[in-house]
Amino acid sequence: MAESRINSGRFDARALYDALDDQRRSRAMSWQQVAEETGVSSSTLTRTRHGGRMEVDGTLAMVRWLGRTIESFTYAALRRGTD
Repeated sequence: MAESRINSGRFDARALYDALDDQRRSRAMSWQQVAEETGVSSSTLTRTRHGGRMEVDGTLAMVRWLGRTIESFTYAALRRGTD
């Protein structure tokens, strides 16, 4: 049961990437423009897409650009449908 609570609080990098892609498309932006506006490198965006290791500062910058909270990208929040 404790493991279930720990896993439900884990961050979902793929959900962050999907949200970035949705926002990028709705604003008719390139990934390079997203990188410039968020202040993260293109390689950080690529790592996010592939679920690779992410740095806290870059993750927070992307979440802030989306106008969301970091908690909204946890597995538990995504199951509840929380933004």
